[in-house]
Amino acid sequence: MALIDDLKKATKNIAQKTGELVEISKLNLSISQEKDKVEKLYAEIGKAVYEQYKAGNDVGFSDKCAAIAEIENKIEELQQKIRELRNVKKCPSCGAEVEADTVYCPKCGTKQ
Repeated sequence: MALIDDLKKATKNIAQKTGELVEISKLNLSISQEKDKVEKLYAEIGKAVYEQYKAGNDVGFSDKCAAIAEIENKIEELQQKIRELRNVKKCPSCGAEVEADTVYCPKCGTKQ
């Protein structure tokens, strides 16, 4: 009889611990989701500040914004090299990639 009682207690204890672990996992997931929201807001703030910098406004982070602009220029240069290798060009109107010999952009209709 004592063995059965011990098994019942152990089973109840395991069930309780499992329930606690599930609840902790749910709470950790909620925390992670909230942190993701904060990171998204940080990114939106950063983007807004950078857009202000690009518009010529003093935002107080000129050195970091200049570094971003430099990186963006480097990325554009690398993308241009890829376009050249693929024999495509970027539509000046909509930014779509079109064949190098295309006369009109198939996406927006702008003459190339």
